[in-house]
Amino acid sequence: MSDFDQIYWAHQPPETRALPTIDDETQRTARAIELAGKGFTVDVPIMLWLWDALKCMQLRQSYGYTWVPSALQPPISIAPGVVVPGQPVYDPNHPPAGSIRVSVKPSDYPPFDPIAPPKPPSGTTDVVGSAILGMPKMFYALGKAPTWPDGTFATDSRGKFRLHRALGPMGASVWFEQVG
Repeated sequence: MSDFDQIYWAHQPPETRALPTIDDETQRTARAIELAGKGFTVDVPIMLWLWDALKCMQLRQSYGYTWVPSALQPPISIAPGVVVPGQPVYDPNHPPAGSIRVSVKPSDYPPFDPIAPPKPPSGTTDVVGSAILGMPKMFYALGKAPTWPDGTFATDSRGKFRLHRALGPMGASVWFEQVG
């Protein structure tokens, strides 16, 4: 699975994310129709037919689509750029509500589930040191804390602390800020 496919699927709610795990196509189709009926956006080629998300989006882009209908929406009758008198013209700038955006930009697919803040490794104690002189709410990082990722939280009897990392002209600095 490509990086884009992983990003695409992480963007989906758990209900539609579960569709590819249903091996039987008849059951997968029934579940997809049920979800679409409940208002979920179901991308039929990707979620039902299990096409590769990146290749499907690239193919759509190559034909000039900026949006495509989701399951249970009416199909596009005239392709982008084609004009047939008396027929509706594909409007790339005004997709109907519930349609699927055609894009291969990862930024268009933020994760559905929020990313949890990093947790400190288990079994650590005494990682927040004494206050840094002249800096209220700033404390030295002790023990293994300097190896932790930026933004990691620690708690002790004094409250809650967020680890900060910064690279300056004198090298790396690591400290805790009291946030609670």
